[in-house]
Amino acid sequence: SGGMKVKVVLAACMWQNPHILILDEPTNYLDREGLGALVLAIKDYKGGVLIISHNKEFCDNVATEKWIMKGGYLRIEGESMEKEEDKEVGNKAPEEVYDGAGNKIDVKAQQSVSAKDAKKLIKDIEKKLKDGKKKKTLTDEEMWEMEDKLNELKEIISKEAGK
Repeated sequence: SGGMKVKVVLAACMWQNPHILILDEPTNYLDREGLGALVLAIKDYKGGVLIISHNKEFCDNVATEKWIMKGGYLRIEGESMEKEEDKEVGNKAPEEVYDGAGNKIDVKAQQSVSAKDAKKLIKDIEKKLKDGKKKKTLTDEEMWEMEDKLNELKEIISKEAGK
């Protein structure tokens, strides 16, 4: 049946664990049970999902943000990613991330640094940069990395000062 074909195709797509799913009218041919399973699968899915659908009940169950085209005009409903990011408490990176082919990707967790620690690190890095330039022991790439780190730390201090 058409519903079984839809289930098999969706299962195969999600098994590959892609970063994004684009679903065009995914509710076609699905019975109530299949629709419920699809809603649960999408809610559990860790990647991005773009859904094109006329099924309002389905969209209400899975979408936090809806872009509605009506009469040639776009109306956006729900919470955008910007508002979601404002709610986040920390920048905790996932422990394990896999690409679409199932290969594990190394992810480094972002460490939070206090303004006091940042000032100390800035002094240390500036000293290393100065010594490295004077003695010519640093490569250009090492200097660029140190300068990037300095800029990150200075940004942390300016954000802390702004609070």
